[in-house]
Amino acid sequence: MAQFRFGSFDFPDRLIKYEGISVAPNQRQTLDSYTDMLGETHMFPVPHTKTQIKLTTLSMSGDEMRAIMSGIVDNYIDSKKRDANCTYYDDEYGEFKTGHFYLDQSLEFNRKEVDSSGKVVKYGEMQWLFIEL
Repeated sequence: MAQFRFGSFDFPDRLIKYEGISVAPNQRQTLDSYTDMLGETHMFPVPHTKTQIKLTTLSMSGDEMRAIMSGIVDNYIDSKKRDANCTYYDDEYGEFKTGHFYLDQSLEFNRKEVDSSGKVVKYGEMQWLFIEL
């Protein structure tokens, strides 16, 4: 199994940079937390946690990028949200989990080379951020 699956699309491990994956699992969320006059923080956690997964990909061909983006786009639940049910390895609990994630709007394509017709034939390293809803 791949380190990260977006819907049914396995993000290709071979294109992830060595030491290029970072997971912030199960980030706790609270509601109406506050610090009192003695400096003690009172937290009221909610049941749902959020995980963030950051990937750095290696340079790749235009065809490899098209395959990645096709795999991602084909698995959108809602294209406006860029979301899918994703499977990832949870380092905190040492097991694979599935959650509802979206591809962050900060995605930037790092174009390295285009051919004479303007088609991108090479992409540089890129950062990808997937955030659990």
